Amino acid sequence: MKNFLLIILLIAFATAVDAQGAFTIGPKVGYNSYELTNNLDSVQASIKNSFQVGAFIRIGKKVYFQPEANYQISKSTLSNSVGALIQNQDVTLTSIKVPALLGAKIISAKAFNLRFMVGPTITFILDKKLDPSAMSKLWPIHSVDDIKNSIWSVQMGLGMDILFLTLDARYEMGIDNAYNGSRNLQMKNNLFNVSVGIKLF
Repeated sequence: MKNFLLIILLIAFATAVDAQGAFTIGPKVGYNSYELTNNLDSVQASIKNSFQVGAFIRIGKKVYFQPEANYQISKSTLSNSVGALIQNQDVTLTSIKVPALLGAKIISAKAFNLRFMVGPTITFILDKKLDPSAMSKLWPIHSVDDIKNSIWSVQMGLGMDILFLTLDARYEMGIDNAYNGSRNLQMKNNLFNVSVGIKLF
């Protein structure tokens, strides 16, 4: 992951050097369809909806580098089946999500363009809540300490710009295990995001 990030940053630096003044910045808001997936047959995750708000910087013309910082509150309900007993646990994560995306324009016109983008994303978790907070010994997540403070993932998607508006649709695939406990549990941070932003200049 570190090597991949280094390659992204080197390409981003080359893009920025060649940008020749092609720079824009602006706020954005988005809708998330979020799921905290796992590898246990006995534990099922439900998809929850949430919103995010943040800002982006875009450097480059046909090929561009776009870092972002987005604040979001994500919630996922985990259901644990032990025989006839079903336990539910709501996991709520308040976080700052920082994508570092490389993109290219497929169609480029003065008032409209169509783009694709891909890149690594790190999620810094600011607050964690479990409801109910106390679970039985059969439940793999016992406390908020069982969830990492930062999680790596990859974002990919398509976008378009119409005049001063910028629209994106992305899928985020978790590549880092968000679980930090003692059980053999793989928990991934996955979401689908649609966002709209305003290019201030």
